[in-house]
Amino acid sequence: MEKLLRSLEKAGIVWETVCPLSEHSSFRIGGFAALAIFPKTKEQLSEGLAILVEREIPITVIGKGSNVVFPDGGLSGAAVFTDRCRTMRIDGERINADAGVSLSTLANAARDASLSGAEFAFGIPGTVGGGVFMNAGAFGGCMGDICVRSEYYDTQSGKIGFFEGDAQGFGVRTSVYENHSPRYVILGAEMQLKEGKKESISAAMSEYWSRRRTTQPLEYPSAGSVFKRPHGYFAGKLIEDCGLKGLTVGGARVSEKHAGFIVNVGGATAEDVKRLVEKIRSEVLLQTGVELECEIRFL
Repeated sequence: MEKLLRSLEKAGIVWETVCPLSEHSSFRIGGFAALAIFPKTKEQLSEGLAILVEREIPITVIGKGSNVVFPDGGLSGAAVFTDRCRTMRIDGERINADAGVSLSTLANAARDASLSGAEFAFGIPGTVGGGVFMNAGAFGGCMGDICVRSEYYDTQSGKIGFFEGDAQGFGVRTSVYENHSPRYVILGAEMQLKEGKKESISAAMSEYWSRRRTTQPLEYPSAGSVFKRPHGYFAGKLIEDCGLKGLTVGGARVSEKHAGFIVNVGGATAEDVKRLVEKIRSEVLLQTGVELECEIRFL
């Protein structure tokens, strides 16, 4: 371990041993990571990954921890946090952003440059890397609509490469990165936007934020919407119609404000959330015949 830590220090990479994952989770859930690293640039991210791969240390790559449930027993390998990699550049109607740029920061930068297309991303509590990984979206838009190219580090070959256009494999809350995880680690992405009016872009973002604030349980720790939208239905409506609002397992509860969310009302564990998810899925399937698919990731 000492040699590993010295290599990370030589590369200028901040590290922490016995890192409390709950402090890096929007759900405020999780044990400890044996090691966590916090690169500040995509070059440091690539070098840190190379150092870990060379020593055959299992890697878990995380953005802001807003769509994941960390295990109660923690992570035995290394947690690689990308949310300090925040370089962003605007070139005409394109924005190049490192993996750690927050989606709200991306939306704000686009608005300030009078570029339209990223409004949907405002208020999504994740990063560009996480957004591309799961094709995050809201209000009829998604990352697959605007991301034309993404840069990755290949943990098998040790090389940096790009996926462009359809090769990124965007689908409903998925991408080539999720389908080949953890081989390809997202370093950054290039978004194609279009010229728009700053006032109307700002108005749309304000409207989306207002809708989030009034309909989502932002006052509690959560990992956002728990289930993917089933074809022809809304997951939250199905859960509500099945009488599951307020259903509780340990410290995890189906939000009474929005049934599509599970919230941590105090002391929730990953096991609480897992058990509650299975109760919801079983009951919805029994009552409606619809099988819900999880959107949040259990690590």
